[in-house]
Amino acid sequence: MNMSEEQKVYKNASSKVVIKVVNDACVSAATCVVFAPNTFDLDENGIVYAKEGTWDEAEEIIKAAKSCPTTAIIVEDLDGNRLYP
Repeated sequence: MNMSEEQKVYKNASSKVVIKVVNDACVSAATCVVFAPNTFDLDENGIVYAKEGTWDEAEEIIKAAKSCPTTAIIVEDLDGNRLYP
């Protein structure tokens, strides 16, 4: 990842994962929204973000990240270990 790529970090008290989004990599495919609709949505610019409130289960979040055609979503456990990619 280039230093110029902006990365947003999302944490949620009810979740066992941390989500990182590489904004420059997001192409608005929205497959993540299909796989984890309680977790992901697109902002007004078509960039993915993690919603507030209760997220989907970790397995669904990982499936959503895997569905991204540009690998714009990184999923880590609470200790910072990368679960995907």
